[in-house]
Amino acid sequence: MHSFNTLGSIKPSRSSTGFTMVELLAVVAIIGVLVGLLLPAVQSARECARRISCSNNLMQVALATAGYHDAFKQFPVQLSGTDGSVVEGADNDRRLSVFVALLPMMENESLWNMIHQPLSRDTRLPGDASVYIDEYGMMMEEDAVANYGGVTATDPTETWPVGGPEPSSSYFPWYFEVSVLRCPSDPGIGSPSMGRTNYAACIGDGIVAGDSGPLKDVAGTFVVDKKLAVQTEAAMRGIFVPRVVTRFSDVTDGLSHTILFAEMATDLGDRDKRTEPIVAPNAEVLKSNPGWAQAAQVIDADRPNFWAGNGSSDAISKQRNQRRGFRWADGMPLYTGVNTILPPNREVVLDADRDDSSGVFPSSSRHQGGVH
Repeated sequence: MHSFNTLGSIKPSRSSTGFTMVELLAVVAIIGVLVGLLLPAVQSARECARRISCSNNLMQVALATAGYHDAFKQFPVQLSGTDGSVVEGADNDRRLSVFVALLPMMENESLWNMIHQPLSRDTRLPGDASVYIDEYGMMMEEDAVANYGGVTATDPTETWPVGGPEPSSSYFPWYFEVSVLRCPSDPGIGSPSMGRTNYAACIGDGIVAGDSGPLKDVAGTFVVDKKLAVQTEAAMRGIFVPRVVTRFSDVTDGLSHTILFAEMATDLGDRDKRTEPIVAPNAEVLKSNPGWAQAAQVIDADRPNFWAGNGSSDAISKQRNQRRGFRWADGMPLYTGVNTILPPNREVVLDADRDDSSGVFPSSSRHQGGVH
């Protein structure tokens, strides 16, 4: 429509060229819908990448084990190391995991060399009097040690033994995070753990002797016990029989049908039944009923992946550092072992109120849809 001025000429009318509020809201709504559709896809892609990375890590550990077997004609031994003394810190009580022996095969020669030399107990790096190692394997200045709650300084004239002390000791190589042993989907890090691992050695499908193998401690020295030897032979059917040398030739069911390592989640302090163990009434109960915890009403009915409130009385000792995957160097099943008694992501149960006991240790994972 046009208007005329007094001279009869035509002039155009003014029209709006901006967006109305309704149009802006419509655009914002469309963008919101698109973002909502895109985010799950991005998260799924990221988790897929983390799963692949985790699988690659586990493959590297397996290749390292094969390389070790090629070099030494045997697998590394779970619960191995030094003994011979009752003095704390003088040896490691044959308690080391297979991962210590595999360090050179996992491109961690420097850490392996550090462990296999007498190191000063003041926790300084060799040859550097001003630098310490923190629990994440990072260096920090000497003046920060006074406020550090992890590894502490002791008499610098004393040394840790070659091969390292017990895995629970304040020995700074045990605090290193070995990157190939960590799953990128597991957010666990730092205190109260030492150096974490998300991978565990398979000890088989039994409970008895999972914490000892055929050896018992006699005045600081481990010797063969006939009863334990018989029990170990009957119960421990995995690749990594505790304190026993095994080889490829011992696998009679076929290598492609035999589990070498499995994934496990590490504890986040959230009462997860897969990572915070509880204790069975006694070992006989657990042996006759490995799924005892489900019938004992200690699992939260509303959150079936977590312990119920009354589970605290059944929990392992109040030491918060005794949780699943908290010590990569410790060969006890709680820390670096897995058995195939229960399906993946089931509960972890000990047969005694100690972190060096046997029990049920299923594989577990923070990936969606299963474990490696």
